[in-house]
Amino acid sequence: MRTASRRTAFRTAALTAALALWTSGAPSVVYPAYGRVWHVAPALTTLVFGAYPLALLLVLGLFGGIADRIGGRAAMVLGLALMAAGTLAFALAPGVGVLVVGRVITGAGVGFALSPATAGLAQYAAPGRARVAGAVATASTAAGLTVALLLGGTFLTVLGDPLHASYWPLLAAILVVLLLALRLPRGAGGSGALVQLLRVPPSMRGVVMQGALGVAAAFATGGVVLALGADVVVALVGTGAPLTVGAVLALSAVTIGATALLARDVRASRAAPAGAVVMVAGLATLVLAGAAASLPVLLASIVLTGIGYSLLFSAGVGVAAALAPAAHRAATVSAVYFVGYAVQAVAAIGLGQLATAEGLLPAITTGAVVLAVLALVAGAAPLVRARRAVVHPTTEGNPA
Repeated sequence: MRTASRRTAFRTAALTAALALWTSGAPSVVYPAYGRVWHVAPALTTLVFGAYPLALLLVLGLFGGIADRIGGRAAMVLGLALMAAGTLAFALAPGVGVLVVGRVITGAGVGFALSPATAGLAQYAAPGRARVAGAVATASTAAGLTVALLLGGTFLTVLGDPLHASYWPLLAAILVVLLLALRLPRGAGGSGALVQLLRVPPSMRGVVMQGALGVAAAFATGGVVLALGADVVVALVGTGAPLTVGAVLALSAVTIGATALLARDVRASRAAPAGAVVMVAGLATLVLAGAAASLPVLLASIVLTGIGYSLLFSAGVGVAAALAPAAHRAATVSAVYFVGYAVQAVAAIGLGQLATAEGLLPAITTGAVVLAVLALVAGAAPLVRARRAVVHPTTEGNPA
């Protein structure tokens, strides 16, 4: 089989990142349908949602640097194969138990595939363009999430099998990209055991901290939107029509992708503080939308949080992919994703439980306060790291 060109390899890495978020977001629009057909409470659906990042965390914690040892191609192929198996479970699921199994398998698959895909964007980018890896990763994942939400809403509206139909196109797409991934350059790999606790070089810890805070703030907000977003739309709009729900939630993903492309050349030291300010404004608007039961205000909050997500995520993952040494790039990116998904899991499950016990508005208000603080810390992180780099130039990476 002929090895893919550099451009094809870059596109394959971008498609893999897109599929990771399509896989993650595919059940989001379907959650209310599960509740109606199977009589599943919001607390249980958020537990199904939370099984994904928990499985992903386990893989990142034990195998986060595996791509540095077996090569990016092998890790991406393994991840895509698991994503396909988990998606098949969703496509055939007869009950909640199989959903949990499918969610665990897809979480493991994304854990293996997403970090080498993100690292591959920096590796296969045109010379001197490694810094755009964060923007491309953001745009790719946003595109995958957009497809998940719109396709899910369309299939739920048009077809007669609302709980299973939308997963078949995803499965087909994963299998196509899996074939493309088999053509990626083999890569040298490295030494060491396959199972190895995630570690990063001491010189990269400042970079990882900055990146992790940005990704955590973005992922936590995105996780809450996906876990509770459909119920929020139903409560505010007054309809549970899947296409309407999917379109409203997809507005966030479209905003994220468009912002990433427009701001692709903005340095992380500027993108993160700007993203934090916009994110806080979006979260405040989200609380106002819940209190006023206003659809226009809800749409404004979705756009603002989408812009904030895009800037924070691009800055976080971009600085890790661009500044990490090639031999440790996958492990560095994995460490950033590990923190991001850990915060997302806690936020999604915790606020889901609070929404069940106290109602949507108290959960949204509590979440907005916590996430606003996290966003502000993430926005300040590159400024702090830049100052530390001046004081301790031998222990910090170059500011990005």
